[in-house]
Amino acid sequence: MSERILDVKGLKQHFRINRKFTVKAVDGIDFHIDEGETYGLVGESGSGKSTTGRSIIRLYDPTDGQITFCGRDISGKMSKDDERFLHTNMQMIFQDPMACLNPREKVMDIIAEGLDIHKLYKTEDERRQKVYDMLELVGLSKEH
Repeated sequence: MSERILDVKGLKQHFRINRKFTVKAVDGIDFHIDEGETYGLVGESGSGKSTTGRSIIRLYDPTDGQITFCGRDISGKMSKDDERFLHTNMQMIFQDPMACLNPREKVMDIIAEGLDIHKLYKTEDERRQKVYDMLELVGLSKEH
């Protein structure tokens, strides 16, 4: 049985414009992602896809709902440890690959960017191995 990686229940993201008007960008969605699954959030422009992602990764504080990531409740106020865990283990990939992938960079450096930012290795060999491990994890190893 696979492990539940992300569980989203009743997620709401509302933006108050003024006293009388609130935009309900996301209004009560539920979904989950299990280990080994690939999940695509699809919808029309303006349907709340990016807002959902930004709420889950906590670029926005969700208006309501529960978000559990790797067994940790990340819905409300998070501890520094939970914030670090979230920021080092979750990343949003935007639809436009040219906005997030620089064609002038090597694949090794693009994948290692998070490792570099969070200083998650001690040697270049360890960095390289961590990138290979990530590629293996998502099924992009030399054997595939």
